[in-house]
Amino acid sequence: MRITWLGHAAFHIQAAGRDILVDPFWTGNPRFPQGYEDGLAKVDTIVLTHGHEDHLGDTVRLAKKYGATVVAQYEICMFVGGQGVERLEPMNTGGCIRRDGVRYCMVPAFHSSAVIRDGTPVTMGDPAGFVIEAEGTAVYHAGDTCVFSDMALIQRIHRPKVGLIPVGDRFTMGPETAALACNEFLDLEIVVPIHWGTFDLLHGDPHEFARLVRRGRVVILEPGQSLEV
Repeated sequence: MRITWLGHAAFHIQAAGRDILVDPFWTGNPRFPQGYEDGLAKVDTIVLTHGHEDHLGDTVRLAKKYGATVVAQYEICMFVGGQGVERLEPMNTGGCIRRDGVRYCMVPAFHSSAVIRDGTPVTMGDPAGFVIEAEGTAVYHAGDTCVFSDMALIQRIHRPKVGLIPVGDRFTMGPETAALACNEFLDLEIVVPIHWGTFDLLHGDPHEFARLVRRGRVVILEPGQSLEV
């Protein structure tokens, strides 16, 4: 499995011969590695944790361009389906699906989820995290969330090896609470801090997070950099 960080909460995961995008916020993302799309031959699946613009991002355009299937909350699937995305896998918290050798499980997150249209918030269902499992490796993308004790249940049920954990603060966990999540509730081998440094408001420091984590190896990626597990 190859995991490439594309800035913010966006990832490109390659596993079981499939190319999976998570929260593809590319346009307007100052940390997106420019030119990355030029080398992207295919996209099989797009996974969305919630409906905020900095996560929904380029989903509609990319799904149409590559004929990708969108895996997301029911309400998000109906939203992008109304914009012409044809391949949809609506699901909800607690559910799992299998597609082409990859298992997608939607798990809880505590946040909000809406898109703004004409100045009015349009609900996009509940926020979520995902556990993506292929070739014997499970990756936990926590989405945008605070720390919560039931992360221990996510670890117990799905046994993720890799965690993609937000540390930027203000809108998600900061370094201290994200480290608490890793030290007390999760048991990850590899931890990648995400959702930091994109904008000035996200002041959480991934190096401070790494200093505080006592369980698991923290890998701080630069946008466009990959990790193989």
